[in-house]
Amino acid sequence: MGVFGGQFDPPHTGHVAAVRAARVQAELREVIVIPDGTPPHRDSSVLPAGVRYRLAYAAFRDELAVTVSQMALLPDGPVYMVDKLVRLAEGRELVLIVGADQYARFDTWHDPDRIRELAEIAVAPRTGFPMPSGAELALDMPPVDTSSTELREAIARGEDVRDRIPPAAWGIMERERLYV
Repeated sequence: MGVFGGQFDPPHTGHVAAVRAARVQAELREVIVIPDGTPPHRDSSVLPAGVRYRLAYAAFRDELAVTVSQMALLPDGPVYMVDKLVRLAEGRELVLIVGADQYARFDTWHDPDRIRELAEIAVAPRTGFPMPSGAELALDMPPVDTSSTELREAIARGEDVRDRIPPAAWGIMERERLYV
């Protein structure tokens, strides 16, 4: 089972591409996408967790064998990735999907050694970040060259970014005037 967590504030085509690449290259029968409620290692999100969940659900809803989970949104839900993996690990082999930007800071995560025990790590290339030598699986895909932060800033400036956001998520963002 693949596991892909993040703020998804907003979800973008790079997120979807990383999940697709991992699903195929790691031969995953299932991938679970887990939007963070309140991530412990980042500033708070622009949008509330429930809205980001809806955006992530829309972004991944047509992806083969991908489920979007509310696991980290529940009041008693896990916060750290290690806690999410512990909950999912029973009887499963896990592959944690991360971008090279996040992998570069991986050792600052809560209990990175335990994460490595629980899951193989698949790393998606990111523009501006070298591919790490310690990743168990370096995903063979074009580097992701956008970030949610860049997208929020571009939207606030009135730029058209619809080509970098999955259409269903963009539809919600446009209807609800998110990030403007």
